[in-house]
Amino acid sequence: MRTAFLPLAAIAVIMTLSTGCAVKKDFYATGGSRADGTVDMAYDFAQFEQPVVNPSQAQSIAQQKCTVWGYREAEAFGGKTTNCNQRDGWGNCVAGQVVIKYQCIGDLSAPSPEGVRQVSSTATPSAGSLSKAQWQQQQLDELSRKSIPYEQYQQEYRRIMGQ
Repeated sequence: MRTAFLPLAAIAVIMTLSTGCAVKKDFYATGGSRADGTVDMAYDFAQFEQPVVNPSQAQSIAQQKCTVWGYREAEAFGGKTTNCNQRDGWGNCVAGQVVIKYQCIGDLSAPSPEGVRQVSSTATPSAGSLSKAQWQQQQLDELSRKSIPYEQYQQEYRRIMGQ
């Protein structure tokens, strides 16, 4: 009878360990693209953890990033991507990351509640944000959405291209 107790105790210990414990996890931004209007929000996890996350925290951080880029708000795409960063000898994931992608929404060229966004003729890309070619492409894309006379279009094009 005692031998039957040992396997049951071992099973109980294994079941307790495998259920893991709830651990509060904070989101952080891992990347994104101003041009694409996306922000990647993530949290890390370890084996046997049951992450407890606050989706409104991720929403708030993504919203801040999008607002800095000139968008109105952020919205989760839906779904998530789980990346395993470390595996044990049996192939089980022991450490990883969950990424949720957010889409920045709101027309960059539309007037904001604070007023119309002005782009000066001497505007240049800031260091570390967009390359000159990316900035030019962004400006050309905005220009193509405007309904202006052809002559004005040519002038703006030359200004953007530095001609």
